[in-house]
Amino acid sequence: MATHRDVVCPFCGLGCDDLAIDEAPGGGLTVTSTDCPIARDAFGRTVSSSMAAEPPRVAGVAATPEEAVRAAVRALADSRAPLVAGLAADVNGIRAALALAERLGAVVDHVHSEGLYRNLSVMQRTGWITTTLAELRNRCDLLVVVGPDPAAFHPRLYERWVLPAPAFQPAVREVVFLGGEPMAETRTLLAGWPVTVVPGDAASLASALEDPAGAESEMGALAERVRGARYAVVAWAAAGFTGSHADLAVERIVHLVTAVNRHTRCAGLPLTGHDNLVGANQVCTWQFGVPLRVSLAGGEPLHDPHRFAWARFAETADVILWVSAFGTAVPAFPPGCGVIVLAPPGTAVAAEPAVWLPVGTPGIDHAAHIFRTDTVVALRAGRLIDRGLPTAASVLRSIAAALQPETAAC
Repeated sequence: MATHRDVVCPFCGLGCDDLAIDEAPGGGLTVTSTDCPIARDAFGRTVSSSMAAEPPRVAGVAATPEEAVRAAVRALADSRAPLVAGLAADVNGIRAALALAERLGAVVDHVHSEGLYRNLSVMQRTGWITTTLAELRNRCDLLVVVGPDPAAFHPRLYERWVLPAPAFQPAVREVVFLGGEPMAETRTLLAGWPVTVVPGDAASLASALEDPAGAESEMGALAERVRGARYAVVAWAAAGFTGSHADLAVERIVHLVTAVNRHTRCAGLPLTGHDNLVGANQVCTWQFGVPLRVSLAGGEPLHDPHRFAWARFAETADVILWVSAFGTAVPAFPPGCGVIVLAPPGTAVAAEPAVWLPVGTPGIDHAAHIFRTDTVVALRAGRLIDRGLPTAASVLRSIAAALQPETAAC
């Protein structure tokens, strides 16, 4: 049994790079260095899966890779309203998907962009002040977590970025949960640390900061602690917010950060990034000058976060090319729509697609670059095993090469 050390985990956006993974003789992978449920599940799905075990399919019938590519090309060449989405891939896979989408005149979006846009819509309206995971770890002396505990989405957040001793601050930092309860696992992890749970929301704390008269109340006491901090960080996971106006909760958090900066140094930390969501948005922005949720049908990129959200556009799309190289379950799509899926063997699908093309998982079957949740760091994840699976980028380039030269955006 081989052991891989210092493995980068590409799945949740934290980019943990300290994993130890055992490789069984049959190719199965077991994470031995952490109990992170996301890492254990994602790496553990690789047992005995290969293209030989699950070959490409066309209309549910096994096919060769060449036959499957030709079937995908036929569907895409005839499409009048294509959607290239999912985009759960490494940087090279996303680049290949966007290049194909540009040629087809498709709409592009990432499977997890709903949470991303609760943040981006606020940044577009108001701007914001944000920080990085490294700044959280090395400079923060007061962490205010607003809303649901981000550990539900990023299980090793506190272990990796809060518990280690800061390089430029006192060794112990205070953690406050505002308007949400820490998970049981978080309470255990932070046992012995100064942890406070305060009911209320970001707007209430912002008001208390400007009203010292209320210092005797619980919110007023928190406002005093925030004023006295050397470097406060306000963190949140927008994907955990509920309701049709969840972006307004983010806007209140951003206003809180601004209010704190009138008294001391403070920055926000939006936590997101499953399945290289941040990487998809970065690539789209540097390729087209606009973020995700963009149409390439008119000869130039048209960005519309409402019209071009993948779930909404899928209602009118005639062909959907869905890229899910990290193995995230493929959702159900409207009936009558031709669906082409690129995903690792064993990926759950709601319904049999018109074309199924197996691909490798970034950071397992092939080396890959993925972006961390704080957007400033791109990590390289190495290959761990060889199951004979192609990369999503190579399959997408094969589809693009097989299209007729005249095929282009309408």
